[in-house]
Amino acid sequence: MKLNYLLIVGLLPLAAACDSKDWEAAGHQDGYAATINTACGFRTTMVHGKFDDADYAKGYSRGAQAGAFAMAQQGCEKLK
Repeated sequence: MKLNYLLIVGLLPLAAACDSKDWEAAGHQDGYAATINTACGFRTTMVHGKFDDADYAKGYSRGAQAGAFAMAQQGCEKLK
């Protein structure tokens, strides 16, 4: 019993320290939404803004490019 308790207490900080979020995917979603919402004037967009994370920044850039392309292809009315 005591060994299990020590094991749990010892591993808990390690589990809490893990950042399991896919920051590239989050950045892509933020970049896509922010680009379309800003350019089309739909609404303001809250983003994570974790640009110090290289994966997030790369995903945001790709999402913004994809959003601009979708807007050019489909127009704002179809993206509502």
